[in-house]
Amino acid sequence: MPILRGTDARVLDVLAREASFIRFSPSAPVFDRGSEPTGIFFVCSGAVRLMSNCPEGRPKVVEIFEPGGMFGEIGVFTGHRYRTWTQAVGTTLLIHVPRTGLLDAVAVDNALCRRMLTAVCARIQRLIDAISCNSAGTASVRVASYLLDLLDRPERPDAGIVLPAPKKTIASLLNLTPETFSRVLRNLVEEGALAVSGRRIRVRNRAALTAVLASGLGESAESDGGSMPLNCLEPLAGLVHKN
Repeated sequence: MPILRGTDARVLDVLAREASFIRFSPSAPVFDRGSEPTGIFFVCSGAVRLMSNCPEGRPKVVEIFEPGGMFGEIGVFTGHRYRTWTQAVGTTLLIHVPRTGLLDAVAVDNALCRRMLTAVCARIQRLIDAISCNSAGTASVRVASYLLDLLDRPERPDAGIVLPAPKKTIASLLNLTPETFSRVLRNLVEEGALAVSGRRIRVRNRAALTAVLASGLGESAESDGGSMPLNCLEPLAGLVHKN
């Protein structure tokens, strides 16, 4: 796991002492809303979606954890029950490290503690960015911003993107209806910015995506239509404190 690179072997032994592999079928819950945190999870293969409820009760995808990612750490450190829930996106393999093992490891490894803190801060910043973009940007801006973020990740240097979840899930993440997300992708294909085949996307014209982002920021979110109610974003504010 990326966050554990460089960790002393003795600390890895502490983490591995009671760690276990757990396999989940598609849509199976990893943990439920209101459950006690049992430990931290690392994604080996597949993906996991973090879910929250809109005020009117509609489920909303808040974040997607891909291979190499971790989740559940906020509940581990706070000890509070989860205010959200998680589901496997497809067949997913996770490593579960019990809470006691993680707390013992960070107690003796200051570098690991700092990396954990950095990772949590990075998640908070991503959530803040998502709230800003999804509440103020048009559908085209949200999609362009998301694709550019995926494109800038180190493991994707060739302008190739594989969406980490079905398009319906990505649409929920961006606070869009599936129909609007598909329409924006079609428009970007017609404009020559993208080539799309299922969940595989190749960015053919990065400058065009950047132009969409630059021209659309600050416009009303309703101007593109097809968005979910913006109050669906309100639960995100609490996630900077709890999972």
